[in-house]
Amino acid sequence: MVLCYNFNMEYREDLNVPNIICPPSEAASGKYTVYRLVDNIPLKVEDIWSYRTLYPAKVFKDECIARACSVFTDNRELKELRKIPSFKEKKIVVIDIVEKDGVLLKTPSKTHKSHISWWISKEFNLTTVKEAS
Repeated sequence: MVLCYNFNMEYREDLNVPNIICPPSEAASGKYTVYRLVDNIPLKVEDIWSYRTLYPAKVFKDECIARACSVFTDNRELKELRKIPSFKEKKIVVIDIVEKDGVLLKTPSKTHKSHISWWISKEFNLTTVKEAS
């Protein structure tokens, strides 16, 4: 069990990062509609694993961000990503996040302006996710 003191929430992943508050205090809960590329419909837990879980031996620039799930507010960015061969077979899902589902922080990059990092709570229900149209 990981209970983050600044959000009073239990998370799916271990967020105990030495000398770092994770998730960051700027992250917020609320109602959001986001999109993600996945392999499975219906969604499976492995579709929302963080990079830290997928690559346990890798060294990341930001360990806290590595423990979040990447989602996007603009599904057009995901449609562009699907043009890359390694993403071609992935499906786009829409996720309606509510406060109990975790906390989010906008973490855009030059190529992914609508990128958000999502620290998923244990309360998140996989069955609420649907394929985007």
